[in-house]
Amino acid sequence: MRVNPARRDDLLNTAVAVRAEEPDADGWLRLEVTHQDSWHAEWALWQLSMDGEALAPQSLRTALRNRAAAIATRYGDSS
Repeated sequence: MRVNPARRDDLLNTAVAVRAEEPDADGWLRLEVTHQDSWHAEWALWQLSMDGEALAPQSLRTALRNRAAAIATRYGDSS
């Protein structure tokens, strides 16, 4: 995962374990974390909004994209 350093503690409060952490070239942090399961990882990243990014697995990236698309459709222009 990548996370804005200002939200690091928020991510760590939801993770079961942190396996690795290093700064990324753009100032964000790159972390390898463990969550209880895929739903928990999706929920944790969703809480971070634009301050977090799933890098892998692709299934998590897809789940987050699908969730965002469904919400965008729901709140889309209804005129």
